[in-house]
Amino acid sequence: MSRLLTMKNLVIEGFQEEQWGDIVLGVDVHVDRGEVLGLIGESGAGKSTIGIASMAYCRDGCRIVSGSIKFDDLELTTATDDQMRSIRGVRISYVAQSAAASFNPAHHIIDQYVEAPVKHGIMSRAEAEKGARDLYSRFDLPDPDNIGDRYPHQVSGG
Repeated sequence: MSRLLTMKNLVIEGFQEEQWGDIVLGVDVHVDRGEVLGLIGESGAGKSTIGIASMAYCRDGCRIVSGSIKFDDLELTTATDDQMRSIRGVRISYVAQSAAASFNPAHHIIDQYVEAPVKHGIMSRAEAEKGARDLYSRFDLPDPDNIGDRYPHQVSGG
């Protein structure tokens, strides 16, 4: 099986109390095609920071200081903006662990679901909406034909 994601000796700093300090220090991650990786740790241990860094992103107040992040043999830490645009949201994405962090409360759920495939030209809006409703149905969500027309706060998080 071929390697899909490799992060080597990743160092990420965060800005706290008027100075930069290490928050992720020397992390190595290897994910092969078809493989699933779970990160487990205490709150604030850096799980989400590492996940976001897999796309060469950092939250405000953080920065990737050193290390290598390769996705399908493309070194993301030195990739051009065009190269990054061609893979983010198309080949690699980050989904936050909580619905509150995942959905914009001002937009209908289905609009947020269809945004990426339509924006990247993967499918038409009609195709994306059909795919969304099919997914809602497979997940046994109530009223799969209409649940996407609701705002996130109108759908139970449970």
